[in-house]
Amino acid sequence: MLGVIVVDDSSFMRKIVAQSLEEAGFKIVGQAVNGEEAFELYKKNRPDFVVMDVTMRGTDGLEGASLIKQFDPSAKIVFMSLMNDPAVKKKAMAIGALGFVAKDEKEQLIALLLENRG
Repeated sequence: MLGVIVVDDSSFMRKIVAQSLEEAGFKIVGQAVNGEEAFELYKKNRPDFVVMDVTMRGTDGLEGASLIKQFDPSAKIVFMSLMNDPAVKKKAMAIGALGFVAKDEKEQLIALLLENRG
């Protein structure tokens, strides 16, 4: 079973994303409210994927993803955000994200994770 860390400063959004992923057969190995927490959880749990929001208090998603990728260049990170700014998407992809999906595109998120499970 593929392990995932869900990172979002909204507990409601974390719950929705985690529930969708669990229903699709993923195991939630951690949840974090910002990029710094995500980095600590990543080091501890070494999940298959990190699903991360961009805008969060404290360490944002882009900073958190950078920390994770410096620690483990093979980390698989997908951004899930309401933000539709091309410059932010470009930064996310430059960090090495697998993709960038809107928060209401859970099917696309699941498909992206399944495509990259190998």
